[in-house]
Amino acid sequence: MLVEPKLVAEIPVDTAQERGLWRHPVRFARLRRDVAVTDVPPFGAGAEPASG
Repeated sequence: MLVEPKLVAEIPVDTAQERGLWRHPVRFARLRRDVAVTDVPPFGAGAEPASG
């Protein structure tokens, strides 16, 4: 079942991995009341991941 988004949250993420595990946990930063849900691209859309 899909969830209808109503809020936008800022979640800083460090993409560094060590032995296949994330180095740092994901943490909630703040709600972004200045950004509308329609301003955020759907999950999986957007920039291509860096190769390497």
